[in-house]
Amino acid sequence: MFGRKKEKQRAQPYTRLAEIYDHVMRHVDYVQWADYIEAVFARHNLAPSRVLDLACGTGSLALELRKRHYRASGADGCREMLNVAIEKTRKAGQNVEYFHRNLQDLSGLPRFEAALCLYDSMNYLMTIEDVALALREVHRILLPNGIFVFDICTETNSLRYFRRLTDKDSGDGFTYVRESFYRNGIQFNRFDIRFKQTDESVEEEHRQRIYALSDILAALDQSPFTLEGTYDGFGFCGPDRDSDRVHFVLRKAGA
Repeated sequence: MFGRKKEKQRAQPYTRLAEIYDHVMRHVDYVQWADYIEAVFARHNLAPSRVLDLACGTGSLALELRKRHYRASGADGCREMLNVAIEKTRKAGQNVEYFHRNLQDLSGLPRFEAALCLYDSMNYLMTIEDVALALREVHRILLPNGIFVFDICTETNSLRYFRRLTDKDSGDGFTYVRESFYRNGIQFNRFDIRFKQTDESVEEEHRQRIYALSDILAALDQSPFTLEGTYDGFGFCGPDRDSDRVHFVLRKAGA
């Protein structure tokens, strides 16, 4: 007699993807990203000790910064991602403090000399009002003269890489299919994950708002920050219509 096929579960973004996230994102060069952030610090005349990685995920960048002797901390709104980060940090024998916070509520955090929010995490804020609130929250937890570095992915990125993409892969104990598409200013990524040991089939849908550069610049103009740099990709030239990623460097006024 055949067993009944288990019904597909629908999970909140990252709650189950957390278990395989490092496999899915193994192409991301966090060493290169840390190199770039250090170059940003130098260019903007900041030598921070305490650095907070917002939307830190499984802690890969925070860990890399800790290895470079920063007092790195991480914050993320997804408890499951933080659990992976904490365990990974323990195995690495490093000391990174993690906070369960999302970008729109950073209450109770200590203050930092620098904050980061990378890998298009700001795109997960679905309205420009959400972006404005996040900017105020980050400003509040920075020390005077501190800087905030964040990036966004652009419409060029979505049209170039994710207009219509199906990606299939497998790892130790799981398989997944990711379908990506871009529609009406929203980048969709749908994951269908099968965990072999438990025979679970899980679906997650991730959405990112793809903002026009002009909308982000307008929000920055209304924020309590001073905009010090707007850079194409991982360089220091200004962005143009071909930029698929843009980094911003904001400064909090000194005391």
